[in-house]
Amino acid sequence: MTPQAFDRICKKEGYGAPKQVRFEALARSAPHVHDQVSFVYFLEGEFILNPADGAPRYLAGKTCFMEKNIEHAEEAGKDGAVTLVTRKWQFGKCFQDPAVRPVPRQHPL
Repeated sequence: MTPQAFDRICKKEGYGAPKQVRFEALARSAPHVHDQVSFVYFLEGEFILNPADGAPRYLAGKTCFMEKNIEHAEEAGKDGAVTLVTRKWQFGKCFQDPAVRPVPRQHPL
């Protein structure tokens, strides 16, 4: 996916304007939750999400969703990471499948 495609999906699915977030090398946040659905595009570096059931790693060009109220810690790889993050209050069409698990996952497009 490209940043332009990410932006188009954000607009189509009703997300807010994406915000660029930079993480220093090997930085790790305290465990926390968000009260909105998150959609993330990874611009640079390696980014690790740390929910209770694993630690998926994402590289530049990848995306993921995180449903609201999922406890996780955010972590950057050895070279840091830069992301585009957007959130919304309700699920888009892609979340209507009851088989979708409430964990970080890559956008299907």
